[in-house]
Amino acid sequence: MLYRILRAIISFGIRHYYREIQIVNQHILDKEEGPLIIIANHPNTLMDAWMVGFVNRRRVHFMAKATFFNSPLKRKLLSALGMIPINRKSDGAVTGVNNKDSFQACYELLEKGEILVVFPEGTSFLERKLREIKTGTARIALEVERRNQGKLGLKVVPVGLNYISADSYRGKVLVHVGKPIELDDLWKEYEVNQGSAAKTLTERFRVELSRVFVNMEDSTREDLIEQLRTLFVTKYTRRTDVADEMDFMKSVQSRLEEYSLTAPWKVDEIHTETGKVFASLQFWGIKPDFLDRPYRPGLFLRQFIQSWLFIIVTVPLFLIGFIHHVLPYWFIGWVVPKMTKEVEYHAPLSILFGLVLYPINYLGFGLIVHFCFDFSWLETLLYMALLPLFGTFAHFYMRYMHHLNSKQRFGRFASRRSAILQNLREQREQLKDLIFRD
Repeated sequence: MLYRILRAIISFGIRHYYREIQIVNQHILDKEEGPLIIIANHPNTLMDAWMVGFVNRRRVHFMAKATFFNSPLKRKLLSALGMIPINRKSDGAVTGVNNKDSFQACYELLEKGEILVVFPEGTSFLERKLREIKTGTARIALEVERRNQGKLGLKVVPVGLNYISADSYRGKVLVHVGKPIELDDLWKEYEVNQGSAAKTLTERFRVELSRVFVNMEDSTREDLIEQLRTLFVTKYTRRTDVADEMDFMKSVQSRLEEYSLTAPWKVDEIHTETGKVFASLQFWGIKPDFLDRPYRPGLFLRQFIQSWLFIIVTVPLFLIGFIHHVLPYWFIGWVVPKMTKEVEYHAPLSILFGLVLYPINYLGFGLIVHFCFDFSWLETLLYMALLPLFGTFAHFYMRYMHHLNSKQRFGRFASRRSAILQNLREQREQLKDLIFRD
């Protein structure tokens, strides 16, 4: 019961925090029955565990570092949520946590047909890189099959967690579920040579995980591909969802890897030309999106007038949303970076604070209007129920204002410097040809 309640609460927070969550091959998780081990990359700390729980209709159990279980109260609560502690060499041993008991708990869960979630990298960093995979997950899988003489039917499902603006409110997530990995008869080899069998299976894990998320070994290359995504995948192109953005990044990555082997000079040229285009855009104050925005003065003027009329008419709705949400919004934005400099924790901490502070904030306003303005309890509840909608509109309003300001700058630029705008577009097309033309 506690798991279901917390899953519902966290799922609500996830849906609100990220504006787009797309799941590829959801049917694999829905149709698979019996024991499963889900393995996933680990860029975003607690958010990764929540996201895997979010996409699974069945209850999941997690292996988690023992430092989370450093008090009897935490140990009791986290165990009730299906979390199994494991001591890591890098953290030191936590009193009361025995790895043998933890592994035994994993075996028993799987033998009951449950789902075990493991992040085999062991550590979490906000990067598009598959770090070294430890053999522990493979050993658990092979050992439990050995205990059951290969009759358990255990499968391992790779899940790729692909974030865009992972630590930012209203970012995007693509959860890519991969094809289940069969253990075949590796458990027999495991009986003879545990190390060799575990390494073989771990390599399968690495290959299959690499298929389900954008894996970049070089941070400089990652920055370049992120820039190219921003430059070519805009709101005015046909590519609109996170899956398309990831496909674009994979295609660029594939091209750059090819050029690294066949024409290294071309990679340097792509770096240089990308830098030039972004420098020009920054100099003129133009967002990459607007390079795909056709400029027709009459249509642009009508849209501009309509936008400002919308802004003016909806000011009261914005003010209601802003006044009722500014304090918790400001506090979360201030306290989270103070609590940790590790950006991997920003998203989950923001959600946790939001799930606590916003209901308290709504309750406070509800009590104020009830006692100070003589609202009935029914009116008070209706008022409190509408507050989240006003808050969402206030956030949209501020983003829309920012976009409108950018659009206004673009309109002035396009009308006065059309030749420069055309040159920028041509520069971008030349860059696209440089990347994709054979």
